[in-house]
Amino acid sequence: MKLSQLKHWTQSSRGELPHCILTSYAGCGDYLMEVEYKHHLEPLKTEQGEMMTFQTIEQAGELLRPLGITSVTLRMTDPYDEFGPAGLESRCQQDMTVHL
Repeated sequence: MKLSQLKHWTQSSRGELPHCILTSYAGCGDYLMEVEYKHHLEPLKTEQGEMMTFQTIEQAGELLRPLGITSVTLRMTDPYDEFGPAGLESRCQQDMTVHL
């Protein structure tokens, strides 16, 4: 989903604000923003189609607060969970709500 689409959605008269998920992957310094749309997560992209990343949660909040979005789900993911069952792919994931 492009940023302009998200802005248009928040300004529509439906009154529903999109659910945004800010994902942090273990070992990475940036956060990835995804927007839930029709029960699927769509990465937030620039108008040029590049994935939008944020260095801090505050930076994401500066983008979302003017759009009326006051909270996001912070999802911390460790795709290399060493305590999972041997031979099986494991994804350790933790979600929490962060108020902007």
